[in-house]
Amino acid sequence: MLENDVVVEVAKKHRKTPAQVLLRFFVQNGVSVIPKSTNPQRLMENIRIFDFELDPEDVRALRSQDAGEGGRIVRFLFFPGITEHPEYPFPIQF
Repeated sequence: MLENDVVVEVAKKHRKTPAQVLLRFFVQNGVSVIPKSTNPQRLMENIRIFDFELDPEDVRALRSQDAGEGGRIVRFLFFPGITEHPEYPFPIQF
């Protein structure tokens, strides 16, 4: 998502990084975020999401990038035979 065209455009508009835009999007929509970094510069970037607000147009543009359930669930299909494992939790194909 950090290289997504829509995210990058919203970031340019607000003079922020794509990561800041995504963090702000979630916080502004009531989702708690726990960004992880040990890099001092990124720590400061992560804090600087409270000095701007995404407007309704930004929010609509970002929401339009939702890939649905398939974009949010990692089904581990890169492991051969995983779907036959008795504890495989995703019986529904999508």
